[in-house]
Amino acid sequence: MYKKSSNYIVLNILTLFIFLAFSVEAQIPNAGFENWTNGNPDNWSTSNNSQFSNVTQSTDAHSGSYSAKGAVATISGFNIPPALLDKFAFTSRPSELTGYYKFTSSSSDTLIVLVALYKNNYGIGAGIFRTATSVSSYTQFTASIVYDTTIIPDSAAISISISPAENIHSGSEYYIDDLSFSGITAVDANKVITTAKNFRLEQNYPNPFNPSTIINYSIPRATFVTLNVYNVLGEKVETLVSENKPAGNYSVNFNASKLSSGVYFYRINAGNFIQTKKLMVLK
Repeated sequence: MYKKSSNYIVLNILTLFIFLAFSVEAQIPNAGFENWTNGNPDNWSTSNNSQFSNVTQSTDAHSGSYSAKGAVATISGFNIPPALLDKFAFTSRPSELTGYYKFTSSSSDTLIVLVALYKNNYGIGAGIFRTATSVSSYTQFTASIVYDTTIIPDSAAISISISPAENIHSGSEYYIDDLSFSGITAVDANKVITTAKNFRLEQNYPNPFNPSTIINYSIPRATFVTLNVYNVLGEKVETLVSENKPAGNYSVNFNASKLSSGVYFYRINAGNFIQTKKLMVLK
């Protein structure tokens, strides 16, 4: 679903005549990062583990008392990107995710904020904000959300990390505060068309992760799709997708809570298209 641009779902809306307006303020749990327990923001999963904490509570806040600070950690010569992930029940269709950030980019590392809306664990809408530009004072960001269906979601996920997941650089860090959903979505109940130009398997975000990450893929025509996860021995440990899918852009949430820390691979088979990418579980 995600491309290297502000739109990871391409949505053609032919006639607009259904407007879904709603108040969605304060529906993101701990959106201002005011509440923390044992070094982690309440309701959020982080990349922190017993070896390091690269997501920490900061008093440098846009409002309130605290924000979340994420900094690249260096462990045994490896640079580990900071990651925040929150998935929560949500039953509205916002048009954008906004928030405030500060960012220091080392060697063009990129801050990425992803938002995805789900129905029964299948992605129905998404948005992205990305920047490689350092900013020293709090600046508002906007991730516009587009949908490929008129379905009402049952959950939402927000991911905040620094890319690339490999070859990331020490010195990159972000501050995040005051997240919120807003806006009105306009959809045509009869004519919503999703366009996917090419077969594509995206790098999961966040990566490394614990315990959940988002995997996005696109197929330009209807075909049978399998998306499996394998360990380093080539043994299949999880099947995420195994069914006929119409053309479109898709988002899958992968929960690796049953897996041990380590490197894994995820592979898509869609018609003649086969691609494999690497992910890392850190606990």
